[in-house]
Amino acid sequence: RGVIATPHYHRGKHYMDPDGILELAGKVQAEADRLFPDMRIYAGQELIYYHGIFDAVAAGKTVPLAGSDCLLMEFQPDVTYEIIYQAVRQMALMRYRPVLAHIERYPCLRAPGRIEELRKSGAYMQMNFSSLCAGSLQVRKVKESLWCRKMVQEGKIQFFGTDMHRVNFRPPEIKKDVEWMNRKCGEERAERMMYGNPVEILIGEMAGTG
Repeated sequence: RGVIATPHYHRGKHYMDPDGILELAGKVQAEADRLFPDMRIYAGQELIYYHGIFDAVAAGKTVPLAGSDCLLMEFQPDVTYEIIYQAVRQMALMRYRPVLAHIERYPCLRAPGRIEELRKSGAYMQMNFSSLCAGSLQVRKVKESLWCRKMVQEGKIQFFGTDMHRVNFRPPEIKKDVEWMNRKCGEERAERMMYGNPVEILIGEMAGTG
């Protein structure tokens, strides 16, 4: 078992340098060794996009996923497609592999062809497990959940996350979502998204991931 812990990197907020993050991950690993000997804790960050974020990346102020060349990036919900596309291109030019965090939050990606274009530019798509089951009868939430399920069934999503912040805020309650994935996508494809693709980050073999 393994967890990639991804605290936020946000301009001017709660900054911890990479050495501090790695040190903290090591302390958590020591506790995990005592409680769950098969559990591995990996360090990373979720980069909150802002103008100038790539200066911070170039200066070594950010932590890629588990020591790989993958960067996890989050955008504001009202982000334009042009900003996401240019960010993906910039990460690729810097020899990083972009992973776009919880894409269900960005309405601009729902236009036909946009996810495909980003994939061709080298980006990987990540969703929150909770996006698969609406959890509400609000029309907006139901429509969002249906779109997310469609993207998963069409093979356009490579990763899933919990977006857990604390044990009492967005806990990783994913049983219903995993059951849906196994039922609608088949256990092999579901395992690929939940386990196989993340493992490939750790060993550096992400080319052609579906």
